Amino acid sequence: MLLSVLLMMAGEEDNPDIQLLRKAKNGDRDAFGELFRKYEKRVFRVARRMCGSDDEAWDITQDAFIRAMQAMDRYDTQYRFFTWIYRITTNLAINYSKKKMRRHEVHFDEAYSAEGQQVIEDNVADRAAGEQLLGAVSKAVNKLTPALKAVFVLRIDQQLSYSEIAESLDIALGTVMSRLNRARTKIREELGSMLGEWE
Repeated sequence: MLLSVLLMMAGEEDNPDIQLLRKAKNGDRDAFGELFRKYEKRVFRVARRMCGSDDEAWDITQDAFIRAMQAMDRYDTQYRFFTWIYRITTNLAINYSKKKMRRHEVHFDEAYSAEGQQVIEDNVADRAAGEQLLGAVSKAVNKLTPALKAVFVLRIDQQLSYSEIAESLDIALGTVMSRLNRARTKIREELGSMLGEWE
């Protein structure tokens, strides 16, 4: 019993948002508002990478924070808030992507074209080739399953560690590594076939 209390206290000390979280758990909307302002942009970027459009990403972002606020009484302060809100966001985006995939192809390239420098460096000599490559990468990422895309986006775009991704998605560390490897392999394979078409 004492060990679990000590571990929980140690976990809380490692949590930079602990004071805001305690207030928010007690119903302080201003404290939750501060958490929203702190993480809103990061959550939005994850949602946009997952669903591909700003409007849809804002809907997912707002829904994620609403759900977090409604579930704040069940939040365990031993976990970091950003991993919890990322889990909520990613789950919402995966569900949204699954619904959208049933209707038509997800337009992931819209999200990457807005910040294309993340995929292609500024020093690309041939702009046309760079734009083709950007399109190819976007199409390859677009073809990933929602589970693979979630891990890929959290690692590459948000630069979360493997353990943070595991915590965010509530999956094992080995599963994160496996999914990331499969995502990279599928992207490489897709790029190989696309690049072969250009020759």
